[in-house]
Amino acid sequence: MITLYEREGVVSLMQKQQIEYLQRFWKEIEQEAKVLSHTAMPVLTEKEFELFFQTGNRLVYEASYFGRRKYLTVYGILAVYRGEQEDIEKLTDILESVCRERYWALPAHVNASTRDELTIDLFAAETAQTLSELVYLLQDRLDDKVKTRILDEVIRRVMVPYMERRVAYGWETDPCNWSAVCAGSIGMAAVYLYRMGRLDKVQRDECIQRVCASMQCYIGGLEEDGACTEGLGYYSYGMSYFTGFAELAYEESQGNIDLMIGKKCENIALFQQKCYFGKGMSISFSDGNSKECFLPGMTAYMKHRFSTVETPDYSLARGLYGDHCYRWLTNERNIRWLMKYESDETESEYSHEEQYHLLPSAQWMIYKDKQGNGYAAKGGHNAESHNHNDVGHFLVVYQGEMFLTDLGAGEYTKEYFGAGRYDILCNRSLGHSVPIINDTEQCAGKEYCAGAFVWDEKQKELMISFASAYSEDAIAEVERKIQVLPEEKGKFSMRVRDCFQPSAKTHSVVENLITQYEPIVDNNSVVLQGRHGSCKITVDSQTEIAVLAQKHSNHEGVSEDVYLIQWKVPIDAGSRSESVIKIECW
Repeated sequence: MITLYEREGVVSLMQKQQIEYLQRFWKEIEQEAKVLSHTAMPVLTEKEFELFFQTGNRLVYEASYFGRRKYLTVYGILAVYRGEQEDIEKLTDILESVCRERYWALPAHVNASTRDELTIDLFAAETAQTLSELVYLLQDRLDDKVKTRILDEVIRRVMVPYMERRVAYGWETDPCNWSAVCAGSIGMAAVYLYRMGRLDKVQRDECIQRVCASMQCYIGGLEEDGACTEGLGYYSYGMSYFTGFAELAYEESQGNIDLMIGKKCENIALFQQKCYFGKGMSISFSDGNSKECFLPGMTAYMKHRFSTVETPDYSLARGLYGDHCYRWLTNERNIRWLMKYESDETESEYSHEEQYHLLPSAQWMIYKDKQGNGYAAKGGHNAESHNHNDVGHFLVVYQGEMFLTDLGAGEYTKEYFGAGRYDILCNRSLGHSVPIINDTEQCAGKEYCAGAFVWDEKQKELMISFASAYSEDAIAEVERKIQVLPEEKGKFSMRVRDCFQPSAKTHSVVENLITQYEPIVDNNSVVLQGRHGSCKITVDSQTEIAVLAQKHSNHEGVSEDVYLIQWKVPIDAGSRSESVIKIECW
């Protein structure tokens, strides 16, 4: 592997952790190739494809689909960077097999009525980008008939439907990761096809112009403070394709097209580093993940563009197995961009000082102490992309454990994105640390939002007002104040003060905290015992504390235990009630 970047002449710039990452990553590639060499590629069957339409299950077909993309990425990297003849031959077989697939799109994204084989979704677009880039990089080593077949399929399945469509695809104007991934993939494919003589200059320019519009739509969907409310994983997903196209468009236009400029782009580039607590725990709001790994290649490119970008510790860098979709672009750029752009760093640049990160547009507050312990809280509204009904919610992290949790993304099924979305624990407000008013939960919709999100810099206190997240007139006011308490050696402490002003319709208020550690109740306190620390939650009320056990099907479809810690708050008509929660971690 060392020859991989020796020939680029950058070994002297590589620091130990970067070299070790590349060597570790390369070892994963070679070891996986040995496994795959004795295993047949998964077969995509109509039975598995139809399973989604019959039962809503996505995982069965997608396991086979992404298993095939693993072959494509592993042998693609070997062919490009090692280049042995057996790598080229194996990759050729894989490329031809991908060309024979009936669908490049996933069944969840194919219209149930038309079953259009030329559906352009995230994965059809990614496949077009992958195949066109591989042919471009290996064009001198691939058989001419094979190259022609592959490019014909890219053009037939993706480029022609895209270029000839008179009405824009919905994802072109959808301010979420789709606009970046689909359009960015198509834009990169268009550049490669032009360079290989399969598109003319007019077609290339029209395509790039159209893709640039989608990229601006994507950037417009991110907050002015740089936050991606879809979650950190979706941030990495969308931004990886945004930066992939941005670099290629800049190069192709000789610097005339530069998508990575402006304060907002810098804020977006800085978002990632704000989302990590100590020991790699990450904010999992929305469809995020509490153990999200970062893309070292993308981070290196963003650091190249903005010197204020900080690189997380490489122990958190995503390897081959960190993406179950085995995307070519992100895996290949983890090699190419890391070698090309990473600067000379002696150690991780993460600050070890106390940090408060206020993201006013997204209405997020992130606090980290010197050891990386802390909390994150959010306001926002209940119609965000990949929305969870979670206005006023907060999480608590200590020693790399999320004692008060955000469950993040659940198993993606038909219902997850359908009418039953808010029957699923991780999406409904019951699965978040927010009160239950009149035995009902928060409502879905943009109008159900935080009325105020105010940071008191002097007192270091956050106030969230979110009565408007509940049904009309259910309660007159809900005001949550969060404050970190003075530091004690080896301990992290904070106080949450909830004030409730009942309306004429208010008859009950129940506090609701979420954890995945089995609670031990002792009078008015609850103890959570972790692997590396403990957390004690003390409430000022003498009311009985109840613990309700629930099940959560995580993003991989694995069932996990969840516990709801609940107690009633006494309510008096016409007067404010207060609930004080002290949280101590040690």
